Amino acid sequence: MLENETKFSNNGFLFSGNASDQQALIKKASTDNPKKFIFVRATSSTVLKTAREAHELKLVKPVLVGEQEIIEKEANFIGWPLKNIEIIAARDEENAISCAVNLYQSGNISGFIKGNIHTDIFMGGLVKREAGIRAGRRLVHVFVMLPPNGGEPLLISDAAINIKPDINTRVEAALVMAKMLRKMGCARPKVAILSATESILPAMTSSVEADEIASLAREKDPDADFFGPLSFDLAISPEASAEKGIINKVAGKANALVVPDIVSGNVLFKSLVWCAGGLAAGLVLGGAVPIVLTSRSDPAEARLAAIALASLK
Repeated sequence: MLENETKFSNNGFLFSGNASDQQALIKKASTDNPKKFIFVRATSSTVLKTAREAHELKLVKPVLVGEQEIIEKEANFIGWPLKNIEIIAARDEENAISCAVNLYQSGNISGFIKGNIHTDIFMGGLVKREAGIRAGRRLVHVFVMLPPNGGEPLLISDAAINIKPDINTRVEAALVMAKMLRKMGCARPKVAILSATESILPAMTSSVEADEIASLAREKDPDADFFGPLSFDLAISPEASAEKGIINKVAGKANALVVPDIVSGNVLFKSLVWCAGGLAAGLVLGGAVPIVLTSRSDPAEARLAAIALASLK
């Protein structure tokens, strides 16, 4: 295994002694020829600090879109001279996302990073058919949870944009997470489709759908393991799955979870952040290019981890 690869030992998020090193992820994504990513409305010191650090770490070549006077003022405030940094002037939030889409359509742009802009305006501009980013595919949000002081990454989808995803959307979530895990260095991803039970119960729709989602995902990606339904404990805990006699390639070893809806996903990822100390790096996948969807409350480490993930080849 290379020094800068994330370790995967199939021992689970909170049950492994292998440290999931954020710095290893950044080293893996760093390159001497980084691709251009647009920071949409880079008009705050927080956004500019992230852009500067991502640039210095050779994760991306930042293109700053927004009100140029504000960008230059905030950059001066944090001591960033903006030497050789491309700035695209825009009037306001709506104009910023419009300028960003136009720049993407001109070519040579590899991703978008949300800046000082409302999420509905940001995503609304990107999902329009004429933007050309969706390319007829379903967009899904993925949280890559990096655990504290050891353990392995755990991916969760969808906890942010698809409120009540249908079966096909959840199949897409399973597939994009498997693809992301391979980029992170996992030879054979293991994706669990969650419900409240490991049994297929007609009265519990999510359990019936989980079985169908796993079957469809297996057909589309034979190089990963998919299984459902599984409850959360049986998906990530080897002890719990062994105790209940649930034996398959995913149970107790899952490194990605497809949740039934946005409520369960949101509760799950926030529980891992606030109760288990996890770091949540969020991005939107499934389109022509990755979209880094950050929150003002995200720590700097989470923003950088998300950018590193988006820039992985």
